[in-house]
Amino acid sequence: MKTLPLILLVTACCTVHPERSRGADTTKPGAPTKPEAQVTGNTAKLALHFASAGKDISVTISGIDGVTVTSPAEALAGAAVTAGEVVPLDVTFTGRGHLVVSVRGNFGGSVDARVHSVAIGEIQLKDDGSKILKTDDGDTVKVMP
Repeated sequence: MKTLPLILLVTACCTVHPERSRGADTTKPGAPTKPEAQVTGNTAKLALHFASAGKDISVTISGIDGVTVTSPAEALAGAAVTAGEVVPLDVTFTGRGHLVVSVRGNFGGSVDARVHSVAIGEIQLKDDGSKILKTDDGDTVKVMP
C-alpha cells in the first residue's frame, strides 16, 4: 500500500476591500432611503426617496431636542415601494429641534433600517467643550468625547 502526502491549503478569512480603503463611500449600510424636507411654521412636507424596491416598509416619525410631533407617529406601515419611488409624508409638530424619521423594511431579501434627522429651526448646540464640526454635506455635528 502506497501512502500519499496530504497537503492542506488554508486560506485566511481576510478579504481585501479596495473600495473601502479609499474612503470614497462613508454611507453606513441600511435602508436605501434619502429624505427631503420643506418646513413651514409647524408643518413639514417630507419626501422619502427609495433607491431600491422594498416590502413591509414602516416609517415612524418622532421629535428630539425640543420637537414634539403632533401628527400620528406611524407614517407608514406594511407598505411596498419600487426603486426610485418617492413617498410624500406630511408631519405636524411643535417646538424647535429635530424630527427623527425611522425607516425599516425588507430590501432585497434582508431587513434594513435607517434613521434620518431633519433640523427644525436654527439649532444651537450647547458649548460643553466638545468639538463642533461642519460636514461636507453642510450638517453641523458635535464630536462626543
